[in-house]
Parts: sequence; C-alpha cells; structure tokens
Amino acid sequence: MSKPVHEKAVIIGISGPSSSGKTTLARLLQRVFCGVNLKPKDSRLNTFIIHEDDFYFPDDKIPYTTTASGEKIQDWDTASAIDIPFLSQALHYVRENGTLPPRLRSKEDQNDATDSGVSDKIVQELRDIVGSRLRNKAAEKSTESPTIAFLEGFLLFAPPEQEQHVLRSVHDAIHLPLFLPAAYELVKARREGRSGYVTVGPVPEPPAQITEDGGDSQEGKTGTDIDLEAEDDRPPQNFWVDPPGYVDDVVWPRYVTDHAWLLIAEDEDEDQKDGSQALTEAELVRRIGDGTKARTDVGVEVAPGCGSAGMDVVLRWAVELILGYYLDRMGV
Repeated sequence: MSKPVHEKAVIIGISGPSSSGKTTLARLLQRVFCGVNLKPKDSRLNTFIIHEDDFYFPDDKIPYTTTASGEKIQDWDTASAIDIPFLSQALHYVRENGTLPPRLRSKEDQNDATDSGVSDKIVQELRDIVGSRLRNKAAEKSTESPTIAFLEGFLLFAPPEQEQHVLRSVHDAIHLPLFLPAAYELVKARREGRSGYVTVGPVPEPPAQITEDGGDSQEGKTGTDIDLEAEDDRPPQNFWVDPPGYVDDVVWPRYVTDHAWLLIAEDEDEDQKDGSQALTEAELVRRIGDGTKARTDVGVEVAPGCGSAGMDVVLRWAVELILGYYLDRMGV
C-alpha cells in the first residue's frame, strides 16, 4: 500500500481500559522510534504522542450519571465527556501536516507517571532494530518519511458495521489500531491507586436538575468550526479525584458496554454473539467477566497475553506491527 502524497503522518491508535498501560506503551514507543536515523544524510524519524485525555470537555461540561446507590456524580468515562469533533479535526490536521495543531497543549504529562518495567537496554535494542530495518529498506527512497503519531485513549475504536457510531470519525483517522486488554482486578487496583487527574475549566456546581447523558450524543457540546491554528485558551487547571466506588459504578461498566463488540464473553458461543447489544449493562458486565479476551476478526490488533503479558512483551509486539505497517505504508 502506497502512502497518499498529501499525508505526512501515520497515526497509531492505542486503546484499552483505564490503567491498561496505554500511556506507558505510547511513551516507550516514542523512545524506540523518535529520532531514529533513516538515511546517511541525517534524516531522522519524527514522532509525538496525542493523549485523548487532552480532549475532555471543561469540568463544568462533564455529564452526570446516577450510580446504583442513587448518588449523582460526574461521568468521565463516557463518549459525551470527550470533544470528539475536536479530536477528529486534530487527527486530520496531524495526517495532513505531520505536526500537532498549535491549539493542542497537553496536560497529560502533569499526571502520575509509573515505571514502565522495561529496561533501557531493551529500548536501545529495539531502537537498533528499527533503525537498521528502516535504513536497509528506505536507503534508496528520496521522498520524505512520514511522522509517526501515537494516539492513546480509552475510547478510540468503533464497530466495523456501525458507520454512524459516535467514534467512527476517530477510528477512521487511525492507520493502525492496537488494543491492550486488562483484567478487571488489575484495572481496579491501578485506578484506585492513582492520586487523581489534572483537568481543565471551571469547577462544576451540581445543577438543581441533573440531566444524565447516555454517552453517545455530542449535540450542543462544541462548535462546528475549531481553529486548530489558534493558541490553547482553555481555562485554568483543576484536579479530579475518583469518588469511592467509581471503578465499579462507572469505569468498568462503561468500558464493557462501549467495547462489547470487541470483548469475548466468558460464556459466549456462536449463537450468542449477535445478541450482546441487547443486554443490560449489568448483564454485559457479568458475561464479560474479567475482560481479558478480545476478538481478532474486527480489524483491531490485540496485544498478546490476554492482559497478563509484561510490558516488554507488549512493546516488542507493538514495535513489530508498527515497523511492518510503516515500511508497507512507505511502499518499501
């Protein structure tokens, strides 16, 4: 497959449940690929990371939900909390220009960073492999090599059969989708071990009449024309801390419901596959179980190990896939 001449970046999408290692993998991949020397004339590969968390609406625009216990809390794990038109426009800007739009200023690096568990030796080994293969294959190419952008986020992919899905424009802007499964117990432990998250915008005051949002509607949330060349003028930053029970009340049920098309239920057989969308949220959570199994027949690459593989194994898997795709994209 040859690269369209107007595209200057390849976007690698990395998704999975909260705390599955998406940001860690993106940062490791940037270390592996960034600055690799492509040709004798000091041409180096450019890379950067796009964090979906940077596309959240301001705090006072995050929708509310009612938990099983009747408590009304903000829901940061629904598609309606994300400015999807802004994200989609930014991805198309990246593809066409090979750079981040000036409008986008990341706050993600102000959040907690965890030890990747991958040694510098392994990272350097993979850098050497990438550099060698790119130089060997692309030495005779005179065209500019496209940038690699690593997009990481908890909601990036759409079912292949749903053309009108809320995430369709985002999914279609991604060249190579990678999915990291993670077990419920791991997600719960890691998420509850975090101190919180940097956010933007005015601190919300719960309205007298709370309107719940099911997660798909984007109506009224953003303008139709975003000036990506303008500087980021979003309001000052705040800090969100998960309320007690948030993982079980919101994070995990939302994740399972949004990814039912991709996850494999523990008791699933061929006759049950088509009926998953008709199940209630509680029924889906029960059937999906620990959430470690995912389908491999829907156009999404699934990490090895069903969520139990070490980050070094996942990193090697991702590097091989990206390298193969990138070389094919360059037509070499």
